[in-house]
Amino acid sequence: MEVLNKKERTSSFLLFLLMFLITVGILFTAFFFSYKLPWKENAVLRAENQRLQYEFLYQKKFINALEAVDKQIDSLDTVREGYFFLEQSINVDLIDLKSEIPKDSLDDRSMYENLILTYKKLVDAKRDLKQVENARQNIKDLEEQIEEYEMEINKLTTALELSRRLGRN
Repeated sequence: MEVLNKKERTSSFLLFLLMFLITVGILFTAFFFSYKLPWKENAVLRAENQRLQYEFLYQKKFINALEAVDKQIDSLDTVREGYFFLEQSINVDLIDLKSEIPKDSLDDRSMYENLILTYKKLVDAKRDLKQVENARQNIKDLEEQIEEYEMEINKLTTALELSRRLGRN
């Protein structure tokens, strides 16, 4: 006994098998992408996290170096001798800081460079202020000398007048 609709059953079975394979393929594809893509996303996020951690650590190192430079700048106010040497030492430290800034691994390299330039301007302003203070002290000393010379001139003028009066009599 043979089945009468064998051809239709076979075509229906093959159609069912095709639809089943397409459905299973879609499910496996969805599972693959939902499983594989988070790994790639995690890898990207890990790389981003490492970059942020590197930048955070560099910022800490940079801030510590700037604090050391800041202490040197504060000591510029108290130094009487060796001011030029201390200023040059600060400039060398700032140049070293600028040369240590990574070229490609930081988001905003100009921020670090602007901080260094600001510190350089602060050192220059302190030097100018020190020169103004020195000039002010020189002016004060010269004014005292002028007063002394005026008093001496007055004494000599008085002595000259007395000698002229005595010379007439």
